[in-house]
Amino acid sequence: MIINNGDVWFAKFPLEEDSNEFSSRPVIILDIENLIVLVVKVTKTPPRSNDKFNIPIHYWQYANLRFKSTARVSKTQILDHSQLLFKIGILHPKDFANIQDSYIQYITTSG
Repeated sequence: MIINNGDVWFAKFPLEEDSNEFSSRPVIILDIENLIVLVVKVTKTPPRSNDKFNIPIHYWQYANLRFKSTARVSKTQILDHSQLLFKIGILHPKDFANIQDSYIQYITTSG
């Protein structure tokens, strides 16, 4: 399985309410290290005005997503490779740059 930064995958993503339970959903690969990957949660819900880390995916069709989508940068998660189910597509370079910039801002300001 070849995984690259900027890929969009369908993955088993842990639920916020119970990290032992999972929901299958799209994620964006932000970084890869040995057997783990850093991913950003993707939702079809429009960006929330009260969360500056909700980044609209402008080229959602380019990435083979079925709906207009939002990257929830504040919902970043580390997953094991085994949690990646199948590749959906690749983000447009402009969308990936926006998400990377937002992630850098997020980790700089929150931690």
